[in-house]
Amino acid sequence: MMNETVLLVSMGLLWVVVLFNLLLTLALVRRTSSATQSRPQQPDWLQPGEPAPDFTAETLDSEPVTLASYAGRAAVFVFISPSCEPCREYVPSYNALGPVARQAERELVLVSVASRTETREFVDEFGITLPVIVAPQAESSFMKDYKFVETPTYCAIDAQGAVQSSGLPFPDKGEWGLLTASWKQADRSAATSHTGEVIHGNPAQL
Repeated sequence: MMNETVLLVSMGLLWVVVLFNLLLTLALVRRTSSATQSRPQQPDWLQPGEPAPDFTAETLDSEPVTLASYAGRAAVFVFISPSCEPCREYVPSYNALGPVARQAERELVLVSVASRTETREFVDEFGITLPVIVAPQAESSFMKDYKFVETPTYCAIDAQGAVQSSGLPFPDKGEWGLLTASWKQADRSAATSHTGEVIHGNPAQL
C-alpha cells in the first residue's frame, strides 16, 4: 500500500513538472512571436545595382514619358500625391533642391500618383518648378513596379538606369539625407571653384 502511494505521488509530481515545462515553453514562444511581430520589417524596396523597371507616364501636357526618356542621365523620382500630408509638407524642400540636383548632374522629378487635374492644381498651389510626370495609381503600375506602397518615396537611378538608392525622402534623414548632402557638397565645390577662377584671373581685385 505504501509503495502504491509513493508511486502515485511520484507520478503526480512528474505530471506537475511536465505541465510546468509546457506552460513555460508556450510563454517563451508567445513572447518571441510578439517581439518578432513588433519589430519593424525592412521594406522590400529596389536594391542598389538592380536595373530600374521600365514605366509609362505622361507630362502635364500629355507627352509620353518612359525610362528611356532618361537614358544617359541620372534621375531621382520622388513619388508624391496631392492628398498626402507629408508630401505637402516637404514638397517646398524638394522644389528648392531642383537647382542643387541639376548642379550635381541629377534630374529631380516629381511623380504624381494622382490625376492630371489634381496634379496641375497641386503644382500651381505650391509653385512647383521641378519636372512633374503623372502616373495615376489606378491606371499605372509605375509606383507598384518600383515597390512602393506609400508617398512620399523616392528612387534614384544612375545614367545607366541602375538603382542607386530608394526609400523615404525625409529631409536630412537616412539615404535621402546622404544623397542630398552629396548634391549640396557638389554645389559648394562648384561655387568655390568658380570663385577661385575669378579671383585668380583678376589678382588686382585682391
